[in-house]
Amino acid sequence: MSFDIDPVTRRPWKLKKDRILSNFLSGQSWNTIDAVQHLHTTCLHSDISGLEKKYGLKFSHDRITVAGYGGAKTSVVNYTLLPESYALARRLLGLVTPQDPTQGDEARAYLLASGA
Repeated sequence: MSFDIDPVTRRPWKLKKDRILSNFLSGQSWNTIDAVQHLHTTCLHSDISGLEKKYGLKFSHDRITVAGYGGAKTSVVNYTLLPESYALARRLLGLVTPQDPTQGDEARAYLLASGA
């Protein structure tokens, strides 16, 4: 499923945080090099930090090596939205999320603890 556009307005997301967060909902991971090309942000680390601190979202931070300028290897951080944050991310974006009755209390506790 693609979250490239706001399903309510059928237009691109207005806010940068929404555009970035919606791209993580597909399950794809992003690093700073890919983020410049596809997410149009040069400060992915700051964007992720803000989403974690302000909204309580959880991301994995994995260091990987990619080809940089001239093919030289460079080390970057690869970010992935953790599965336990999907419901909160959908809620922040205004997307409807069906409640899973088997995890209802756990999901509710997570939302309360994250301040959402």
